[in-house]
Amino acid sequence: MIKLGVCTGIDNINKIAAAGFDYLEANLTQLARMSDEEFENVLKTVSAAPIGVEACNCMMPGDIRLTGPGVNMQQIHEYLDTAFERAERLGVKTVVFGSGRSRMVPEGFDTAQAWRQIDNFLRACEKHAAQHDITVVIEPLRSVECNIMNYVSEATLMAALINLPHIAVLGDTYHMEMGGESFNSLRMAGSLLKHVHVANAIGRKFPRPGDGEKYADLFEALKDIGYEGRVSVEGGCDDFDADVGPAFEALNAVR
Repeated sequence: MIKLGVCTGIDNINKIAAAGFDYLEANLTQLARMSDEEFENVLKTVSAAPIGVEACNCMMPGDIRLTGPGVNMQQIHEYLDTAFERAERLGVKTVVFGSGRSRMVPEGFDTAQAWRQIDNFLRACEKHAAQHDITVVIEPLRSVECNIMNYVSEATLMAALINLPHIAVLGDTYHMEMGGESFNSLRMAGSLLKHVHVANAIGRKFPRPGDGEKYADLFEALKDIGYEGRVSVEGGCDDFDADVGPAFEALNAVR
């Protein structure tokens, strides 16, 4: 069965477990930049919780460049060493490569070269991902957040061309709707699709029963390709305690 999770802070892990969710998706940059003492406290919190941290988003901090003239591969590798080592210790299996600020192509920089830089970055990620048994999923972002890799179809092509065992694709329903991309792109991604983010596109809010979003259509598309991975709620809410239960209800009804 498809697992359901929430992108949220570690402090909410017991709340989302009580609501029925299967896992928490954490912020990798925050985990990587914690002190050793802070990270040990996170490990204690998670080990005592009824569910685990199976995924991380926010893979790269905005001050580490992935495109443009300021790319420093030594800095990237040093960051990934720490980030992926901590992710593995936490039990993370999937890391989301969105990181719009990091991969944003600087004005006037050659876009073709930027695509090659992202290719090089993903090949560097493969080494760290393989070492820690983690899958990196490429997240397409809407064009107002990033000016490169905006569609699931583009992420699928990139993952297919580099053909590395630990590099795959994510579909985010909010970014897809903002870009006018249908769920057929998820079907076309097929076995390369390894993670999904979902939200109510109006305001990018937590799902709610009857909110007008086509959650059933999403899960139908996933079932069509035999998807058995994770679907994480990624959005805002007015009141976390009040909204997390309805979010689970809306998705659990159709998964």
